[in-house]
Amino acid sequence: MTQPANPSRPFALGVEAVLMISVIICASMLILGATLNAYIRDVEIKAVSASHAVFMSLLMEPLLADLPQNGPLPGAVKARLDEVLAAYITAKEIGTALIWWPDGTIAYSTDPRLVGLQANSEHLAEALSGGTVAILEHEPAVHGLIPERRADETVLELYVPLKAQGASAIAAVGEFYQDPTRLLAQMRVVSVRIWAGIGLTTFLMMGLLLLLAGRARRIVQMQQAELNRRLIDSQDLARQNDRLRRIAEQAKLDAVEVNEDLLNRIGADLHDGPLQLLGLAILHSDEVASEPGPGTRMSAVSLTSQAIRELRHLADGLSVPELAGLSVPEVLRLAVTRHERQTGSSVTLDLGALPEDLPEPVKISLYRVVQEGLTNAFRHAGGEGQEVRGRLQDNAVEITVSDHGPGIGARAATGPMTGLGLAGIARRVQTLGGKLEVASDGGRGTRVTVRLPV
Repeated sequence: MTQPANPSRPFALGVEAVLMISVIICASMLILGATLNAYIRDVEIKAVSASHAVFMSLLMEPLLADLPQNGPLPGAVKARLDEVLAAYITAKEIGTALIWWPDGTIAYSTDPRLVGLQANSEHLAEALSGGTVAILEHEPAVHGLIPERRADETVLELYVPLKAQGASAIAAVGEFYQDPTRLLAQMRVVSVRIWAGIGLTTFLMMGLLLLLAGRARRIVQMQQAELNRRLIDSQDLARQNDRLRRIAEQAKLDAVEVNEDLLNRIGADLHDGPLQLLGLAILHSDEVASEPGPGTRMSAVSLTSQAIRELRHLADGLSVPELAGLSVPEVLRLAVTRHERQTGSSVTLDLGALPEDLPEPVKISLYRVVQEGLTNAFRHAGGEGQEVRGRLQDNAVEITVSDHGPGIGARAATGPMTGLGLAGIARRVQTLGGKLEVASDGGRGTRVTVRLPV
C-alpha cells in the first residue's frame, strides 16, 4: 500500500534552495560593491586629473613655445614656472611638480636635485602618446630617484601631455605628485555609502527571499497535506470498495442458499400439509366408492377443503399483493390485516409520522418484515402481545414487530428465530442500506427492528 509522502523531504530541499540562493545573492552583491567602488574610484581620480590637466595645459603650454627640446630651460621660463606653480602647489597640496622632455630628461622640477636626471616609465610613455595618466602610488618615489613621502604613505601621481602653443605635437609631459588624503577620505565616504546601500539591499532581498521561501513552504505543506488526505481517502475508498465487493459476492452465495432453502421449505410444507391431506382424501374417495355413504363423502370433502386452504395459505405467504399506489402506512396496515385474517389473531398497530411514498423495493421489504415478524410471533408466541410500530426517525423508517412470547432462548427446540424467512429479509434490508436487529429479553418476548434510510 502506498505510504503518505514524508513532509520533511520538501522542507530539506527548500532549505538547500534558500541557502544556495542566499550564497548567490551575497556573492553577487560583493561583486557589485567591489565593481561600484572601483568605478567610483576611477571616476574620482579622473576628475582630479582632469582639473590638473586643464591647469597645466593653460599655464604651462604657453611657456613651452619656441623652446628647444631636450635642453635646459631658460632662466626666465624657470622663474615663471616657479612663480606659477608656487601658489598652485600650496593650494592643491602638491608635493613635487616636474616637466619631462620626450627623451626622458627632467627639464624642470620644484626639487632642483631632479633637474637633468633621466628615467624611463611606462606611464611617461603613455603620456607622450597623448593620454593623461593618473595613478595612486603606494611606494612613493620620483621614479626611484628621490623618495616623495614615507614608505607607508600614498600619493597621487599624474602625467599630462603638454603641447607647445599652436603646435600639434607633444612637446613635453607635466607630472604632479599630490597628497591624496582628502581624495581618499571622500572615496572612503562614498565607499561606505555604497556598501551600506548594498548591505541594506542585500538585507531586504534576503528578507524577501525568506518570506517567499516561508510562503512557498506553507503552500507545499498544504498541498502535501491535501495529497496525503486524498491518498488516505482513496485508500479508504479502495478498502470500502473491496469490502462491498466481498459483501456482494457473499450476498450472491447467500441468495443461492436462501433460494435452495426456500425450495426445500416449500417442498416440506407441501409434503407435510396439502399432499398428506390429499392422500387421505384419496383414501376416503376409495371408501366412498366401495362403501357409499354421507359420512365418508363428507370426510373426503373436508380433507380436500382443508388441503385447498393450506395451499392458499402457502400461496399467500409466497406472493406479494399489489403495493403500487399504496402509501407506507397503508402497506403496513395491509400486512397486519392479512395476518389477522389468516391467523384469526389480533395485532396492535401503532404508526407515527411516516413518508407517504417510497420506492417499490422499500415498500416490499417493509411488507415482508411485518409479515415474517408476525408469522414468527404467531408461530412461536401463539400470537400473544403482537404489536407493530412504525416511526420516521433520523431520516430512516423504523419498523418494530414485537410479541410477549417466551423469547428466543425458549424457542430453541422449535427452530431459530432468525430462520429462513427472517434471514432472507435481513439480506434484502442490507441490500437497501438498512439494518435488521433481533432482540429478546428472556421470558419477556422478542423484538424485530428494521431501519431503512429514506
